[in-house]
Amino acid sequence: MRRRRGRSGRMRAALCIVLAAAQPPESVLRKRVAAEYVYVYENGGGQRTNGPPDKWPGQCKAPWLMTEELAVCCAGRCAEFCHEPCTGIGGFHVSNPPSLFDGCCANHVVESGRVCGESEPPCYTTAPLTKEAKTSTIAHVAIAAGRTHALGLVAAARSVVDASAEPKNLRLYLATDLVEGSRARSVLEQSLKCALPNVRYELALVDASILARHSDVVAKVLGHDRKEPMSETSRRLRSSPVNYARFFLEELFPSLSGKKVAYLDPDVSVFGDVAHLIDEAFTGEAVLSEHDRKARRTEKRPRPALAATTKTKHNRILSAFYQSRHNEERKIAEFNAGVAVYDLAEWKRQKLTREVEAWIRASFEGNSTLSDHPTQTPLTLAVASNYYPIDVSWNCPIHGGRSGTAMHADPVCLSRPKIRHFTGTRKPWYPLGRLRFLWLPHVRPLRSCLVDLSNLTGGGPIL
Repeated sequence: MRRRRGRSGRMRAALCIVLAAAQPPESVLRKRVAAEYVYVYENGGGQRTNGPPDKWPGQCKAPWLMTEELAVCCAGRCAEFCHEPCTGIGGFHVSNPPSLFDGCCANHVVESGRVCGESEPPCYTTAPLTKEAKTSTIAHVAIAAGRTHALGLVAAARSVVDASAEPKNLRLYLATDLVEGSRARSVLEQSLKCALPNVRYELALVDASILARHSDVVAKVLGHDRKEPMSETSRRLRSSPVNYARFFLEELFPSLSGKKVAYLDPDVSVFGDVAHLIDEAFTGEAVLSEHDRKARRTEKRPRPALAATTKTKHNRILSAFYQSRHNEERKIAEFNAGVAVYDLAEWKRQKLTREVEAWIRASFEGNSTLSDHPTQTPLTLAVASNYYPIDVSWNCPIHGGRSGTAMHADPVCLSRPKIRHFTGTRKPWYPLGRLRFLWLPHVRPLRSCLVDLSNLTGGGPIL
């Protein structure tokens, strides 16, 4: 037992060293987070007020900075409280629009766990979650995450429950690469049990050996060391079994056979009822149908098996790839696969996993466009624009975030979206992670469930 604990401790230490080595200096990270806060504030209807806002009655008597989601109350104490962590980030004079110091300070207040009502100012408070009307839909939701994203997996799953008008109608399907019997798997199981009481969920293992039973192509990718230059992110995604779980949901979870299921990346926070997303997903006009109508084509197309948010309506490079393989001219529209709804009956009928595998196989030819996006690009080409577009509010990223560079987001993503997607490598569960001030307040009520998991996976403290 002593030897096992020592090895586990060394593994945790190694993980923390790797994470620390991958991160810029703390002062740079604080400046980035401050710039992110200022962007959200300036573009998301932020205001500075000295009166009690109606949205937070009795909680925040003198807000200093307020957005749609978050109010930070200072009562004249922020400059002193934030002096040490925010020194050198932009000055101490409160201004409107806010300075980088103000943004750094707002984030530091949230990081410190100073919730109004529990702490004296400086403190923060969040807008209450507004739930949608009830629906009788049994909502099937799948999330897959590796070890470093395990904290996000639990937080995302719980946010699905919190936003649901009928939690008893939820069915969660969670996939992990943590092996049964390991300490890490035990910690994850305990965290899920604590965070999801009275919720029906399944937890399945997805690793290289399991995927090899279902796909020789994926097994080859996972065991293939590409010699061409490749970004570290692309290499990590390419070699991670959980990244391929979305293609084998029925195999991992037989009870999902023939169902419609919402697939979510673990780096999301859910504020809308996913049952409504599933209800709305396969309605309206498919992207390919729109293309056919505008081009006056009359071909009969199969019913779409997927619904997702559109990124670009026409990617010419991918269109050329598609034409070279199928000898058919087609505009290939890109979508974000991090939030998608699958009709698994239609997916199976059209043999779309085999089509995805064909495009994955093409990555062995050394094409960087395919290899650098190991699941997103093959999925895009397999679906080939035949998907239903869903509203951007169901998959809201805020792009950018580096100090001195522009950020951008759809306006709806700067208020309270239905699903916020924390894209990029600086995940919000890491210390000074990207947009952590928007993730942490909603996860904080779960802190007793997440302490051990956070320590195990290198996450930041949840105070």
